[in-house]
Amino acid sequence: MSRDLSENLRLLCSYHTSIAEVCRQLGANRSQFNRYLNGQTLPSLRVMRKICDFFGVEEAELLMPHAQFRELIRLKPPSGPTDIERNQLRRISEDVLAASLPKLDAYAGYYFTYYNSMSHPGRVLKGLTKIYPTAHSMNLKTLEVIGRRGRGGFTCKYQGSCFMLGDRLFITAMEMLTRNEVIQIILYPSYTHRIRHLSGIMSGVSAHATRAPAATQIAMEFLGPRIDRRGALEYCGLFAPDDPQVPPNMRAMISGQSDPTSHLLMAAPG
Repeated sequence: MSRDLSENLRLLCSYHTSIAEVCRQLGANRSQFNRYLNGQTLPSLRVMRKICDFFGVEEAELLMPHAQFRELIRLKPPSGPTDIERNQLRRISEDVLAASLPKLDAYAGYYFTYYNSMSHPGRVLKGLTKIYPTAHSMNLKTLEVIGRRGRGGFTCKYQGSCFMLGDRLFITAMEMLTRNEVIQIILYPSYTHRIRHLSGIMSGVSAHATRAPAATQIAMEFLGPRIDRRGALEYCGLFAPDDPQVPPNMRAMISGQSDPTSHLLMAAPG
């Protein structure tokens, strides 16, 4: 197996300027990498994954008999630098999402979301969000109702993924009807056993012709794992900040007030 692996590695390296260049881009020790090429030792599982990401091949392919691997490479040349970066970023993203799943189980369920509208100054936009698990990630869907549906109003739909990193909850979602906006939300986690609300910062663009990038505070009110969705949507829409549909604690979290000594827009801790 080690002989096939070493020959397969040498074949992959032949598509690059030099072995030294491969080691530099891979971040590998040259003398240790030479041991792999000479069949003196096998890479660890961690190093094997790194090598496979770099060359754009699977581990099972790299361990194929050399004649079979040579034919495979003839039909599918190794990745170029752009493909290498894409493979590495994809693997990093997958690892982060997978590591986040156990930490995000408690956040699954339905929420009312509140934030200052980027397109209607002075109004609070209240939407309905669902956070739910899949086999490989924790996903999100949000519905926002602007005006009365069927009477000149419209609905915005966002879909995205959630992950936990550095004790913060990150959400990235795309507007699915026009596909011309991606929003990024960063939330404080819940520090209590029972989730009641979350707060953070959301960035996106306004729906005006200028499409100005903007950021605002956001608050999420937990409703439960199962709700009457149709009934909940009746409570969504654009509201004045003092409207009864905007609870006082949610209003306080999106008031725009932050640390007076800072020039930054800060999230209000929940």
